[in-house]
Amino acid sequence: MRARLGSRTIQEVAVELEKCLSLSEEDRIFAVKNVLAANVACGESNHGSSDEVDEIELLDLAEELLNKLANIRNLYYL
Repeated sequence: MRARLGSRTIQEVAVELEKCLSLSEEDRIFAVKNVLAANVACGESNHGSSDEVDEIELLDLAEELLNKLANIRNLYYL
């Protein structure tokens, strides 16, 4: 995970993820995937990746992260 995020700080990543959570549920997973890909800002397109396996792994990781964030949100905002 740290290798994917590069030199960005946790705070920078958190800000990008917060932006992603404000998107529609439909766009959210792709936005988080883009944040994890560390090459585009949240909400920008990252289509056309040459490595389909990496793309699928990023989508799986993004989905897992969104589920964990939803669990955290439910714990603190109930």
